[in-house]
Amino acid sequence: MFGSSTLIKRSPRRQEVDRQVAAYLISRGNEARDARDWSRAALWYEEALRLAPRRADIHVQRGHMLKESGALEAAEQAYQAARALTPDDADLALQLGHLYKIADRPDEARASYKRALVLKPGWDAAAQELARLDEMTAPAAAQESVQDKVVPPDPEATLAAAAAALADPATMARLVPALAPRAPHELLEHFGPTLKLSAFAREEPGFWGMMRTVRGVEAIRGFSLSPVPIEEIQLLLDGAIFYRGSVRGPFKLQQEARPSALRKYVFNIWHDFSGFAQGRHAFELRAIDAEGETQSFHADIVIAPPLTETDYPDSDALVGIVEPDPASLEQKIRARATVVRPAARNLFAQEPRNILVLRTDQLGDMIASIAAVRRLRELFPEARLVGLLTAANAELAATLGLFDEVIVIDFADDPIEQRRLMPLPQQEALRSRLEAYRFDIAIDLAQAQVSRDLLRLTGASFLYGVEGDSSGWLSASFGLNTYDRLNRLDRVPHARKTLALVETLGAITRDSFEVVRRPDLDRAPLERFGIGPNDRYAVLHLGARIAFSRWAHFPELAAVLLARTDLKVVMMTEDAGVRDTLSPALSQDPRFQLLDQRLAFDDFDRFVSFATVLVGNDSGPKHLAARRGTNVVTIHMSRINWSEWGQEGVGSILSRRVPCAGCAVFHAPEECGKDFACLRDIGTEEVFEAVKAYV
Repeated sequence: MFGSSTLIKRSPRRQEVDRQVAAYLISRGNEARDARDWSRAALWYEEALRLAPRRADIHVQRGHMLKESGALEAAEQAYQAARALTPDDADLALQLGHLYKIADRPDEARASYKRALVLKPGWDAAAQELARLDEMTAPAAAQESVQDKVVPPDPEATLAAAAAALADPATMARLVPALAPRAPHELLEHFGPTLKLSAFAREEPGFWGMMRTVRGVEAIRGFSLSPVPIEEIQLLLDGAIFYRGSVRGPFKLQQEARPSALRKYVFNIWHDFSGFAQGRHAFELRAIDAEGETQSFHADIVIAPPLTETDYPDSDALVGIVEPDPASLEQKIRARATVVRPAARNLFAQEPRNILVLRTDQLGDMIASIAAVRRLRELFPEARLVGLLTAANAELAATLGLFDEVIVIDFADDPIEQRRLMPLPQQEALRSRLEAYRFDIAIDLAQAQVSRDLLRLTGASFLYGVEGDSSGWLSASFGLNTYDRLNRLDRVPHARKTLALVETLGAITRDSFEVVRRPDLDRAPLERFGIGPNDRYAVLHLGARIAFSRWAHFPELAAVLLARTDLKVVMMTEDAGVRDTLSPALSQDPRFQLLDQRLAFDDFDRFVSFATVLVGNDSGPKHLAARRGTNVVTIHMSRINWSEWGQEGVGSILSRRVPCAGCAVFHAPEECGKDFACLRDIGTEEVFEAVKAYV
């Protein structure tokens, strides 16, 4: 009978073959495990289990590998499969406890550790894990003490109490609870052991799709949360260790819901990948604790050719190291000079001369783009406009005289894949043809993502289009939606959104800066601060909202300015403690004045508006001074881009090239990992040399 056991029963010979093949697969898994290639080992063990499904030990090994890879749900399934075969295995109960602890499931972890003790009474390993878990999940009384330290309790400030006080439902419906202060316990967070990579590589499109891509010198930045001290960070490529280093820490966790032994260990590794073979590789980061346990992060990456600073002069994140020097990479980076750039800047070094416009869709799309293309010509009247079109809209474009030249391509919708496709040979032919134009800008007018990837074949230095889920590789992206209140679809004609796309390009490529003086402001009131009508003076503004973004060497700069220029020096701060840190020689100099209290705005505006030069951190006063036409020297920390938040129009901006530029560290300054080298390494003499240009 079909399906009977006699028909599917394996012969002894087949069973022996299966056993031998399973043994081979297990040996390959063991090799991958010993090489710490956890994911590959898990796959070998999985294949072995297809032939030997009752091997509990292999289910356990597969669980270990999946746990190390971070696939916790799959690891639990593997362990449970082993438990079904060997329910009285104490070590398996312990491993399940480890898994649940990592997954921040403390109740299940506690139950597993207790089961391990039942199965193996007096077992020290299980008892220690249970005790450590109890420390991490302290009782409510201990939790309250943490809440008291984080935020002073205020019962009246809770959302429920505030809502009850309003009483009227109609009033409440007009309000936004998300903006109201939260109760203290709502500010607390639940932490568990974890390994987080805050920054490493960039998602770039390529032959293998969107992949993490590294080019030359890169920063690998992140942290581990662990109850056991982290002793070493290791980096591996294709299973081979290429870096070993230490961590910063331990740091206590803030706003922790449950007092625990967890601590934060930070790393910020600068490494040059240009010595590795280009192409696709398996990357792994390991954090190894004092007990030999490992946290791992795995990713496939692409190593690509390094970029050059000459091609990207405005980016502080690009660090090119070419000098033959025996010093370490970090020493070479930190020994480099601070970069001084003019505050007046444009997106393009010179006016764009060749612009490619993509409209590779249908007739209606071309009609909706008429106003946008005409506006593009108004914005760039000297540029040559080339249209990359399909046969469906090329003849219409010719009748309208929109383009200086039209290139027609075959980019039809494929009914099977339901998207527009272009075979690889046609892609290569198109790229070769377009590269000859040396386009400055390629702009895709399509609102959908159907033609976005064609931009990658244009060879243009600036790629622009509507933002989407995977548009981070564009040079700039545009996003605008209007909403029908009921169905949330757009309310404005497609043509207006396309025009807005072009108008935005015009806005970001045009300098809108202007000096705005106050005609009602005169400098006479400054005399009461010791600034005469003909005195030339420098304002040194020490403040910044983010404390760690304040440069530490303003007193030294003040002394240099007094010694080597004829300027008076006015130092401004709201920190009354600064006065006690100044040397007697500086504080008693008749040309020096410290203002350590908040001034009335008009007085502050006078100091800023009539100064010869203002030197400050990345803070609001530098923007005000520039708008008043005062020369400004900004000491800019590389946590954010100088090109975005540096003052416009006048003066200069000092910053440093570091691989981790753009970290955006804010509320957790310990995560820098380099003691804010991007600010601390800016030298007093470098700042003075920049100031000299305006004295």
